[in-house]
Amino acid sequence: MKLQRLGWSCSRALPCDNAPYPHVCGWQRNQPRKRDGRRAFSDRIRLNFYDQTIQKYAELPIHRLTIHELMSSGHKVNNERLIAIAQHVQRELCIRLARRLLDIQTLPYIVVENPHIQSVHAIYHRAFAKLVDFPKVVNINQDEQFVLLLKELVQEGVQVVPLLARGIYEASLRVSTERLNCNKFLADMIMSRISRRVIAEQFIALHHHQPGYVGVICKELSPLKVLEHVAPEAQNICQRTYGISPKYVVEGDTSILCSYIPTHLEYIIFELLKNAMRAVCERHLMNKDGLPPIKFLLARGPSDMTIRISDEGGGVPREFVNKIFDFGFSTCNQENRLDDEFDTAGLGMVDRAVLETSPMAGLGFGLPVSRLYAQYFGGDVKLYSVEGHGCDTYVRLDHIGDVEEFEEYDGFDIWRSLKKPYLDKDKTTFGTKASSASRREEQQGEMRSGSDSVD
Repeated sequence: MKLQRLGWSCSRALPCDNAPYPHVCGWQRNQPRKRDGRRAFSDRIRLNFYDQTIQKYAELPIHRLTIHELMSSGHKVNNERLIAIAQHVQRELCIRLARRLLDIQTLPYIVVENPHIQSVHAIYHRAFAKLVDFPKVVNINQDEQFVLLLKELVQEGVQVVPLLARGIYEASLRVSTERLNCNKFLADMIMSRISRRVIAEQFIALHHHQPGYVGVICKELSPLKVLEHVAPEAQNICQRTYGISPKYVVEGDTSILCSYIPTHLEYIIFELLKNAMRAVCERHLMNKDGLPPIKFLLARGPSDMTIRISDEGGGVPREFVNKIFDFGFSTCNQENRLDDEFDTAGLGMVDRAVLETSPMAGLGFGLPVSRLYAQYFGGDVKLYSVEGHGCDTYVRLDHIGDVEEFEEYDGFDIWRSLKKPYLDKDKTTFGTKASSASRREEQQGEMRSGSDSVD
């Protein structure tokens, strides 16, 4: 299936066969005007205002997963089940990518024209085209080829989050972030990114059994061991940046175990610990008595597991408290936020799933992305500041595994409003909540085969 290339004018996407870039052009501005001032483009072009294949997939409902469902479908997999899961994965990834492509096309032109945002769109469009062109998996040979494709797409998408961060930051230099109002867009883009990686990597991992795991989910994950794994790297970064590093102590129930995705918890703890260390060092660097330790408290309730991180870094000024979870907000020096080290910042862990060298502060994505990781399966991250003393940050995670993955905001409705005259009224509207009964029915059984197709 050949996909039509998209071009942008202002904040709307237009099909453009001869665009200088496959995803940005000024096509509409260069068209002759009619006497009444309207653009002179034909009804055929208007009917093809958006790529029809992307439109069709974007209007299909997604199937929301739970940790319990991922684990249930991953037990005792055989060739028949792998083929069924592959069909479901292909369909789900196409739907979720299509929605993000349309979301990008509703952005203000000042954001759309940024080369980093253009690169994100190009990555998503290539991934969508490859998935749509791949034949429906019906045998084990095709399944093996599909695994190779997913590995390729995962690798190609490594830089998506850093590119988004850079693009929004550069756009904010020209227009304030308040006027851009990109928080919802970024939250939805990154949350969807998390979901697609979980779906793809879970399927890939099912082909290689690892003791103690079901796909990428660790059946008995220890938060204490996760902390012990990421803390040395955070301390090394702190040591390189400030020449000193605070210690940490752990209290509470250190024997807690839960079924969770290790890389998600690693990212959350790493970013929060890194922030706490930076605050402590900057406040107490000249203190003769040394640095106060960072305290961790682990606790488990009937349905939730909580990790509290307490520091004595002076807290967050009152005027900034309501902005700390905004994308792009950072208390570090604005002039140093695009240094060479950013390419290896903690943001890279979103995709590399490993701890690498990173500066102590990046582009204001650490806290909001950490919260998105926690919220993905029903948890949350909250920060309470005591100005003049420090902060208590609470990480709450669901340990039962029956909470559905993220809820998208109604960004697709914006796109529908732009193209409303050309949409069938009887099609499913993205953002409309299904009834509780229907959603429960969708969760029952194994991961569905995804037999629905788009012509």
